[in-house]
Amino acid sequence: MRSYNIATACIVSLSLPLLSLASLIAVPQPRSDNPGFVALPFSRKRHEPALRSRQTDVDVPLYNVTTISYLVELSIGTPGQIVKVAIDTGSSELWVNPNCQTVNSQGEYQDCVADGQYSPNNSSTFQDLEARSSITYGIGKVELAYVKDNVALPNSTIDLKSIQFGAAIATQDLSEGILGLSFGNVSNPKALPYANFVDQLYLQGATKSRAFSVALGSQNLNDGGVLVLGGIDTGKFSGSLVTLPVLGPQLGESIPRYWVQLESLGSTINGQTKKYSNSAFPVVIDTGSTLCSLPSAIIQQMVQDTNAKIDSQGDVVVRCSIATSNNHFNFVFAGMTISIPWSDFIYPVSGSRSECVLGVTPSDSVVLLGDSFIRSAYIVFDQDHMQLSIAPWADCGEKQMSIGPGPVGNVQGSCNSTGISGSNGHGQNTGPILGAPSWIVLALVGLVTITLGAL
Repeated sequence: MRSYNIATACIVSLSLPLLSLASLIAVPQPRSDNPGFVALPFSRKRHEPALRSRQTDVDVPLYNVTTISYLVELSIGTPGQIVKVAIDTGSSELWVNPNCQTVNSQGEYQDCVADGQYSPNNSSTFQDLEARSSITYGIGKVELAYVKDNVALPNSTIDLKSIQFGAAIATQDLSEGILGLSFGNVSNPKALPYANFVDQLYLQGATKSRAFSVALGSQNLNDGGVLVLGGIDTGKFSGSLVTLPVLGPQLGESIPRYWVQLESLGSTINGQTKKYSNSAFPVVIDTGSTLCSLPSAIIQQMVQDTNAKIDSQGDVVVRCSIATSNNHFNFVFAGMTISIPWSDFIYPVSGSRSECVLGVTPSDSVVLLGDSFIRSAYIVFDQDHMQLSIAPWADCGEKQMSIGPGPVGNVQGSCNSTGISGSNGHGQNTGPILGAPSWIVLALVGLVTITLGAL
């Protein structure tokens, strides 16, 4: 959960033009200086927290899970200053400059410093907005001073002008800045009183829609993950994208989040598949959360399947040896299953070779799917049409294209279920622009296939 206390900021209004049929249909075109999307590869930061006591009066080590943050590079100011920030679909704001002196360990300190710091005094395009804010995350808090400056995206021609973001005044339990990718002012002024990073990409013409896609990739990989702003990468999933409506605010909230309906959750053990009872409910998709927060009744069924135990802090502790099994957890959305091997759903524990932690934590309030789930999925977040599209993650290269002004549709991934390319070669593809009616996209794809086959 994130709570906001914003002192002052400006309101941005937007008048959207009517879309012609021509704007929804595009044949493949050579790459231009502005293809309508930009792909930002992730660098992975592994966190190994220092041991600390379970209770203040008992010197027993907590289960310290080695977690991963997914960072992208931004170039801020004039001249550009390279800063790495962690992506977060559970919050809406971009901020930089965590206080590295307040982190938990020397390793965290070194990583924090290596991410870079933004110095307003070294930028000729810096503007001080003389406004303050604070954001409270599930873990950690930041106090911000709002500024405006230019933000460029590496390996592209995109240079956004006068972007509002936060420069940290003080941070608690946060070792990296954050790129919030949730809804901004254009979607709902109640969510945020200014146009955020996703809004500005669209408003300044860098993307053709307020949409982006995320592929985190397996925790066993050192690279391969990517954030595609304004586009998708068909080389990062198998099967067809299944589109889900984003549900309205839940639990009495007034701001939009990426809520979607989970149809069911269950397991496959020794080839036998079962569905957990009472496993249909709305969930938030949140890249800023390491674990999945699930109802206690669901976690009890997972505990039974994995022979786990729940410690006094709520950690679900399992034997690491379950990673060698061929068992899975199955998350079903609108008839499509994301099947996650147990080996991809556990985290190692610092100082232990035999005990691991299952990628869940009990919550009977906000139910969310964090990185332990998202690593096995490819997800398109479409704010313009209030939709999420999802498919099983795979990796068979880079095949990137822009998302047009229309809905994404049931796009077919380039990989088969083992992550092997379903077509020849790697590389980018700037067309067809997604967002045309699905029958037109299929016709264009068929035409391209026939033409290539004749060469």
